[in-house]
Amino acid sequence: MDKIFIKFVFCNLKEEQLKKLREHLADVYFSELDVSYFFFDIARAYNFKRNQYLADIILREAERFKKNPQEKWLLVVDVDLYASGLNFIFGQADPRSGIGIISLTRLKPEFYKQKPDEKLFLERILKEATHELGHLFYLPHCENPECVMSFSNSILDTDKKDSYLCLTCKHILRVYRGIKT
Repeated sequence: MDKIFIKFVFCNLKEEQLKKLREHLADVYFSELDVSYFFFDIARAYNFKRNQYLADIILREAERFKKNPQEKWLLVVDVDLYASGLNFIFGQADPRSGIGIISLTRLKPEFYKQKPDEKLFLERILKEATHELGHLFYLPHCENPECVMSFSNSILDTDKKDSYLCLTCKHILRVYRGIKT
């Protein structure tokens, strides 16, 4: 069984949220999870004009610390992320390095001037973490709008999709992982 490493960078989740995240990701990816806090400087990624962090720089910085190329790392940050050519991103993954990142910032209902909603926030975390880890297992974006691997252009897209892989994506993952059905 492969191990997935969830690394919290200058942020954390409540114990119950963390428990549900562990259970969900272990169920979807048939993997053991290792959760830890990871401290490294992400200041180089900050763009003062945008008041956002460039995800590519954070991924490259984290790659310097990753010793085992077989490991899958998911970084969790609470800063607003963007990628070149995009206004913002919820997350990003680099299958080559085996490192992905999600941001909690735009997953919070408060970001959209709504009242705090722990259940909705957790659902969004599960979806984004599952999505970016899917890319680390070489799953592409899915055409099925209900599949967790469908592309989210906005938080409304994230809210519409499920937190699990569709049957097609689940089959691709099983083949990739060598898991018999």
